[in-house]
Amino acid sequence: MKIPDKADRKDPRLCPLNAFHHAAGGKYKMRIIWELVAGPQRYGELRRSTVVAAMGKPVTARVLSRELKELQKRGLIHRKQYPVIPPKVEYSLTDLGKSLVPVIKQIVNWGLSGGRAALVNAAAASKD
Repeated sequence: MKIPDKADRKDPRLCPLNAFHHAAGGKYKMRIIWELVAGPQRYGELRRSTVVAAMGKPVTARVLSRELKELQKRGLIHRKQYPVIPPKVEYSLTDLGKSLVPVIKQIVNWGLSGGRAALVNAAAASKD
């Protein structure tokens, strides 16, 4: 893998970190992608899982709908609506969305290996 040279890094449109942040950045986007790794999920299932991500605070329907629409617009998730009453909608990962899974797994591994705790401790130490 070729790392962009310094001239390329000056243009924010060419920065791979900006590209990832644009695709999956946001409060719930990575959590939504992570939940969809297991397979298609309905709106209610995703809403319950985002409560866990928000540490018990319920995500509003408006915010979750916005995050889902943005992920769909970016081509990371697919929305399938069934012609039934009551309405049934399922979300699943597209191939592009699946391509982010290894990156998100590495982020999860970093957090589980103590990375998050180190950040919390460093922040607490800087307040002293």
